[in-house]
Amino acid sequence: MNTKMDWLALEKWAADQWPPEESEALGHWLLRASGGFTKRANSVLAVGDFPAEPDWYERICRFYRDRGQPAVFHISNSSPPELDLMLEDRGGIVTVPCFGMIAPAAELNARLRPHQDRTDVSAELLASPDSAWMEDYMLLEGHAVEARSFYEGLLERMPAPKAFVRLLSRDGETVALGTAHASGGRAIWSNIIVREDRRGHGFAKALLAHLAAWCADNGARSVFLQVLQDNAAALHLYESAGFKPEFRYHYRVMQQT
Repeated sequence: MNTKMDWLALEKWAADQWPPEESEALGHWLLRASGGFTKRANSVLAVGDFPAEPDWYERICRFYRDRGQPAVFHISNSSPPELDLMLEDRGGIVTVPCFGMIAPAAELNARLRPHQDRTDVSAELLASPDSAWMEDYMLLEGHAVEARSFYEGLLERMPAPKAFVRLLSRDGETVALGTAHASGGRAIWSNIIVREDRRGHGFAKALLAHLAAWCADNGARSVFLQVLQDNAAALHLYESAGFKPEFRYHYRVMQQT
């Protein structure tokens, strides 16, 4: 995958897998808002050509100002080339630089399959998160209590088929969590987290193995994920599993006026 059209289609598909509470189209772009929880759900998906409306920037700022938020732009390889510099000139601050990584599903499943056979952990796969999965997710991610309703709504809005994986130790402790969903031959992973005091023991590979098997069973030909560019441990994990960085993106946070 190395063309702007490929990136554009992938990014739009990936955005559909993280549905905001509300959205509004502006030409090819999508304005997303969800009470400020997560950049993905509270930013302009600025992929494709500029909007035709001459006052597009003012309209975007007004949309977010009406919701008490700064305007935030998702900037990537499939954004207009001039956009990032234009927003920098307007005082926009770069934050959360990420890679979009992709792996062939069959290769991923083959590489990770041996890690499914660990006898010191077991995996639960749920079609929707139960209360225990949500409790563990909020705890392991360190999310504030007031964010729970957003994440419950987000996970409910995610299109099916989807899987919520919980990796359990012999004593019943949750050691890792992850989410996968698939459609149209693609799959995406998100919410991958290992309990802090259990990191470095191979549980992440075991979690990924179960996610990969589910993706293969659900017709995925490729698997996509997003990771922070400065998260060296996660990058090493994903690259060792077969993922490669295919494109970059970041956010530009505009100053509120």
